[in-house]
Amino acid sequence: MRLNFRAKFRNLTFFVMIAKTQTLEGVTSLQSDGNHIIMWDLENCNLKQAEKTLTEIQKKYCLSHIYIASDNQNSYRAWCFSKIDFNTFLKILVESLSILDYNFFYYTVKRRKATLRTGSKKGRPAQKVVSVLESYCYPIPIEESIVEKVVYDTGLQKRGISLLIGGE
Repeated sequence: MRLNFRAKFRNLTFFVMIAKTQTLEGVTSLQSDGNHIIMWDLENCNLKQAEKTLTEIQKKYCLSHIYIASDNQNSYRAWCFSKIDFNTFLKILVESLSILDYNFFYYTVKRRKATLRTGSKKGRPAQKVVSVLESYCYPIPIEESIVEKVVYDTGLQKRGISLLIGGE
């Protein structure tokens, strides 16, 4: 269970969240040259919807192969190893907003780099590649050294009970 407490008095807000968490492994989009590799956290779509959206973006931006992995129905993570600037990365994410996880987008904008998990969530099997979208432009080989590996905590539940005291 996740509990959110928020107390607001005039222009001050106090917020506390209590939730079970899990530690996950992942990688970030930011490269040593300041560019980004492209990654997506896709939710509430089926594989065909994900492939259609990503293929359209791949053709429009002339991107390399896109690898789609999954560990749960209607939940996908995708990677493309083309390097692009952050503003172009945001444009690409905006074009996939209909199937993009909102928290992934929010934290990408906030941190100015994306973080995508590579490890397994509790209660789920290991991720497996379920589709590869071949590039119409050029392939880029996967090089392990180009990604920053990270460890981070996330809540087990995305939604919970919210209590608001005062304010709007």
